[in-house]
Amino acid sequence: MTISIDRYVGITSGVIGAQSVPDREFPGLRFTTDPRVPFGTVASVDKDGAGELFGNSAPETAFANQYYAYISPAPASQARILRFAPWVDVARAARIYGARTTVTLAELQAIVAGTLPLTLGETTVNLLLDFSAALSFADVAAALQVAVRAGDADPIWSLATVTYDAPSAAFLLTAGAAGVAPVELGAAGVNDIGAVIGWRAPLTIFSPGAAAEEPIDALRNAENVTDSFGSFAYGATITLAQAIAVATYNAALNVKYQFYHTVSFANYDAASAALLQFASTGLILNGIVGEYKESLPMAVFAAIDYNRTNATVNFMYRQGPFVNNNDVTDDTTADLLDNARVNYYGTTSKAGQKLAFFQRGFLMGGATAPLDMNVHANEQWLKSALQSDLLSAQLSLNKIQASDQGRADILAILTARVVQAKRNGTISVGKELTVLQQIAISQLSGDVDAWRDVQTNGYWADVAIVPETGPGNVTNYVALYTLAYSKNDVVRTIRGSHNLV
Repeated sequence: MTISIDRYVGITSGVIGAQSVPDREFPGLRFTTDPRVPFGTVASVDKDGAGELFGNSAPETAFANQYYAYISPAPASQARILRFAPWVDVARAARIYGARTTVTLAELQAIVAGTLPLTLGETTVNLLLDFSAALSFADVAAALQVAVRAGDADPIWSLATVTYDAPSAAFLLTAGAAGVAPVELGAAGVNDIGAVIGWRAPLTIFSPGAAAEEPIDALRNAENVTDSFGSFAYGATITLAQAIAVATYNAALNVKYQFYHTVSFANYDAASAALLQFASTGLILNGIVGEYKESLPMAVFAAIDYNRTNATVNFMYRQGPFVNNNDVTDDTTADLLDNARVNYYGTTSKAGQKLAFFQRGFLMGGATAPLDMNVHANEQWLKSALQSDLLSAQLSLNKIQASDQGRADILAILTARVVQAKRNGTISVGKELTVLQQIAISQLSGDVDAWRDVQTNGYWADVAIVPETGPGNVTNYVALYTLAYSKNDVVRTIRGSHNLV
């Protein structure tokens, strides 16, 4: 044993300048009424995950299959994740979805003094189980149901059901009454059967009972879990009043998410009139049962990899895996939907071949809102990326000085993302600006030549550090940055002039 070297030379190690705030991801978020996504959670599934979670015949799985079938043009990319969030449209009972079991009937019959500490609602009961008389897996479920119902006089216990689903080889518990009620298993004790019946497995789902909620509440609850999604839609029908509430809330978030509201030929006109003023809302025509056209723009956005060169994409002309392709097949209908700003999957033809693709990639909102889905998506990324960068700077650095040095530091952070934005296509360089745009940039910047920077370099940025009176009448220094950039507009129509001499 010797005297510690730290008495003479003490060295502390650490990584500096590290990114401490993660960037948001932009997968699609689908609200589902299926209790397999428990209240208060958000489930993330890969290409095969929806079938494993909901079953291969579920509408959620069909949606996921259509979502993942989209592959972007070069640089080729695909959505990596799809999120499902719960919408409790009607009060639901607590449930346990058991994982697939491999236990044999003989192994279950050998259980004569099994135990299971079960919590339903406010009551916990240590169930005692005897499966020796069971002649089938259904008999095992029946014996388990008898034990549960005897656990307590409360209807959530006394009217509970336990069934065995043969295709999934799983035991399912449903509480006897709907409403707010936790469901869980206590710590395993002697002769615990939880693992044997698939209720103590990684894939076991404990879905608590919950009261009915409005769609807007489902959105807020999902945000409490994660805001890492770019667009969202509801898997069950919501009323126009409910859609207005969601659109109002979403528009106030100022280019954070895209809300895709599905409409039909019967109600698109009313929906357009009611929602036209709300930015960040897109109306999607769903004309065929089993085909989820809103899955396509969600997948287009999710597939964009902003770390790649020329990654941004025009949402129009994208093609999905849809079979019937006959939502819109004539100019008259297309004109009506275009004027109502409703997006649809339309079919044209060339050389006897039918060509179907997504049209026209527009969002609702006024003149100051980003109306193109691609422009909106790009701003969502840039805004979120700068939020992460600037908060990381506050967390990782000793300080950002309220001086010219602080201005320079913030400008450096802005510039780094702008370089990436020009590379991936979010910012367009060399786009001709109208006189009105030039004047607007000059007024914004206070510099009559700032518009030339936007036209030539794609952007203009400035930072001012000003004092303001904060809480408690304490002086608070605020860094105000202003960024003007040339958005990446896309061509939707090509017209030619052939002049023969």
